[in-house]
Amino acid sequence: MHPSPIRVFLVEDSSLVRLRLAGMLRDLWDVEQVFEAATVAEARQLLPNAKPHLVVVDMRLPDGDGLEVVAAAKRLTPQPAVVVLTNYGYDQLRSTCLEAGADLFLDKRTEFDRLPAIVADLRGHLDHGAGAAP
Repeated sequence: MHPSPIRVFLVEDSSLVRLRLAGMLRDLWDVEQVFEAATVAEARQLLPNAKPHLVVVDMRLPDGDGLEVVAAAKRLTPQPAVVVLTNYGYDQLRSTCLEAGADLFLDKRTEFDRLPAIVADLRGHLDHGAGAAP
């Protein structure tokens, strides 16, 4: 049986961070496609047709916050896994994001490089017929 390819949707306003993330993800053989958005509005518009397995979202965006994207992603069917990746790794924000439906909350400063392992874990869940949550 061949591994299931993963579609990832990135929501990040910093073009430099977005390019680094997209490049990192595209280098993984598990990742079939990487979609990108820089704003909440762009994410809301593109998410439904992207049908992502994984959404990686920044918290601070020019037109709102990542919680709006978390909510939009969790309304999709099937539901993708959602990872909040932010420079604001405070415990209160972590709790808020997880309560809002994020599956994981990562601090960009210390946990950025965990994404490849998260994608591999997600692929394992998909290959075994489990849900998308890593």
